[in-house]
Amino acid sequence: MVTIDASVFVAADADDEAGHPVARALLERVVASGEAVHQPTLSVVEVTAAVARRTGDAAHARAVGGAMFAFPGAVFHDLDERAAAVASALASDLSLRGADAVYAATALLANTALVTFDTELATRSSAVILASTPQEWLAAAASEA
Repeated sequence: MVTIDASVFVAADADDEAGHPVARALLERVVASGEAVHQPTLSVVEVTAAVARRTGDAAHARAVGGAMFAFPGAVFHDLDERAAAVASALASDLSLRGADAVYAATALLANTALVTFDTELATRSSAVILASTPQEWLAAAASEA
């Protein structure tokens, strides 16, 4: 099981971004494995906003965000009071940004690994969850196969 940061979904959409090939490979590997992908509902908003800002194409951004709801294995977690309390604790204890704390809390509560291109998020949250870059996650998945 895995939680995937918005940075990975955005890179997978941006074929001109350096991380695009590895982001696509990670998403393809996750789909092929059939494993559950536990996401905060916030991820849909974050991805849609980032794609819209990057491309200037509102229709494309909505399509990318909407496709996340149909992502194979996706399980969405609302930011309810319990999740907000956990995210708040992680934000204060690990000095995480707000949205980053929501991803870390989702991974912690769902007992998943967090995959992100954000090295600060991975480093700070690794005190409480398994966090890695897409490259690290793919290498680990390949060694398990």
